[in-house]
Amino acid sequence: MVLSRKKDINSIVAERRRELRDLPTVLVPVWQIKIRERFGISVDREIAKYIVLAAHENGTWKRQRAMKKIEKLLQERGESKENSARIAKEIIDLVIGSAEY
Repeated sequence: MVLSRKKDINSIVAERRRELRDLPTVLVPVWQIKIRERFGISVDREIAKYIVLAAHENGTWKRQRAMKKIEKLLQERGESKENSARIAKEIIDLVIGSAEY
């Protein structure tokens, strides 16, 4: 009984994640423009995608996941670990912390 309930919960979570992946592609450029106009920073498409997912997901760890993913992207682009962590935190705090949705 418990096993079947756990499977149901996992299937619900998997379905919700699929819905998040199916967000309209137009949201990413719209958020890029919104971030540039409102906060004066330019973010590329990959970083904007994580911001959109974090803003539209109702999960508990959305901010932390987005920060880690953005941090990893910045490290792959040559930023130091400390600097990329700081930049990712500032971006998420600025955009998600004050986003109106």
